[in-house]
Amino acid sequence: MTEEYNLLDRVKQLAKEQGKTLSDIEKEAKLGTRSIYSWKNIAPNTKNLETVATVLNTSTDYLLGRTDDPTPIDVYFRIDMKNVPEEKREDFKKELTLLRDFAFKRLQEEEKKLDNQEKDN
Repeated sequence: MTEEYNLLDRVKQLAKEQGKTLSDIEKEAKLGTRSIYSWKNIAPNTKNLETVATVLNTSTDYLLGRTDDPTPIDVYFRIDMKNVPEEKREDFKKELTLLRDFAFKRLQEEEKKLDNQEKDN
């Protein structure tokens, strides 16, 4: 499987998961008709790839097959990491992951409380 084919597959899969067609993605990204289909044979330019990644709420690394995580933490929070020193980025991402996990756990606890209150009423 070539990188371009893998790229097209990943775009198609994410679009499908989000209930969108490739045409929908092209419209949102302001790309020409069937532009994304051409990625099967021709690598996209960086700007178009970044735009499609943003529309799909993923990273260019995921689309290019460099990671299998479609929503890495820096995409999840849409953080501009250029002001974070290179040597601190991994620690920063770990902290964000902890924050996300804490928030998720808290939301689950709140939901459980509400469910219990509804049962009591």
